Amino acid sequence: MDVDLAPVLAPSAGARRRRRWPASLVAGTLIIATMVALALWVTLFGRYGVNQPSGDVLAGPSAAHWVGTDNIGRDLLTRALLAGQTSLLVATGATLLAALLGVPIGLIAGYRGGLVDSALMAFVDTALSVPPVLLALTLVAIFTPGVWTLMLGVGLIFTPYFARLVRGPALSVREQDFVAAARIAGVGGGTIVRRHVLPNVAAPVLVQLANTAATCILIEASLSYLGLGVQPPQPSWGRMVLEGQRYMLESPLLVIVPCAALVLASIALGLFADGLQKQLNPRR
Repeated sequence: MDVDLAPVLAPSAGARRRRRWPASLVAGTLIIATMVALALWVTLFGRYGVNQPSGDVLAGPSAAHWVGTDNIGRDLLTRALLAGQTSLLVATGATLLAALLGVPIGLIAGYRGGLVDSALMAFVDTALSVPPVLLALTLVAIFTPGVWTLMLGVGLIFTPYFARLVRGPALSVREQDFVAAARIAGVGGGTIVRRHVLPNVAAPVLVQLANTAATCILIEASLSYLGLGVQPPQPSWGRMVLEGQRYMLESPLLVIVPCAALVLASIALGLFADGLQKQLNPRR
């Protein structure tokens, strides 16, 4: 007797949907990858230097300068792309630093509980009560402004966010039966955290990384606009807006281009975070 196996072997519509990547994740990844690739291309093969006058002052778009030049004749597109490289570098470094400091604090507080948890969370809650931009201004004003100062200052700002995020799942996992069984078997606390607790908090941490990077880009641009971030001659979107606003009437692109790039990068990271959330938690 012949049996038609096609309906059995064919994947269901639900299974096919689960295998698709969310559109927001794909869009965010493509935008970020394109911006990074263009910045690398300009660095390696670009016709113009980032601080090299290469045309007329405040020239409009042309075949030689696609979006024009700035107030001293530098190619505006080259500077915008390399400023994106700086912003992404600061955002990546600050986000990774925040995760490297915040995740262990949250794991220790959640797994140990008791007095250790209370003490660590009191410190975290105090830090969370201060607005991020105000704290960033304070930290950057104390030290010499620059890329590394920005990474350190912004990374410290977002450390409590990762600690608070990780602490909740760690508290939940420590009460599970398999953790109790591991303790009875004589498994050390560090091994339990690494094997059982950390994998259960990996998904929210990955999403938080993308969200934090988007916020870090905005904070970096704000500080650079105020003169407390990236310093000349290194380009920054915030610094470009500061330098170009006095020439807005003659050449609006001096402000429009860096602002558009900043908005695009923030939207791309937001899309990436949203898509990652959907991919890691398909039922939500």
